[in-house]
Amino acid sequence: MANRNFNGVQINQSATIAEKAGADIEDCRNRAMAYDEDGNVVPASDGTKPIVGVALVEAGWNDISGAHSGKVLKGEDVDIQIKDIGYILSGGEIAKGAEVTAGEGGIAAAAAAGDYVIGLALDAAQKDEYCRIQIMKYQKN
Repeated sequence: MANRNFNGVQINQSATIAEKAGADIEDCRNRAMAYDEDGNVVPASDGTKPIVGVALVEAGWNDISGAHSGKVLKGEDVDIQIKDIGYILSGGEIAKGAEVTAGEGGIAAAAAAGDYVIGLALDAAQKDEYCRIQIMKYQKN
């Protein structure tokens, strides 16, 4: 097989992307995000949809109040981590090594059969704690 050089191809190696919010989101920080029917992002919920990634803790920085509340309005950019190791907010107990999915409002939950997984927990976490995850997206059997 001949070696090939792809000089005209650009590969984006960034761990983050920016997507438009599909609705007003009260707090998107460290929550799993999914695409809506229009191709914009909203908080993922109940593990039933493929997950794009995790909104960064800095997402929502341009809140009109000047505070960093994580609030974004429909059409504003949401910065999302799509690969590597990141943090997600936990909605309950997650064991180290557990597969993680989106619970209500994009908050992390332990994945069940059939759920779309956002990643593998690298730390144990309790409700309202940050859980470090290796982002790797797939549907759990």
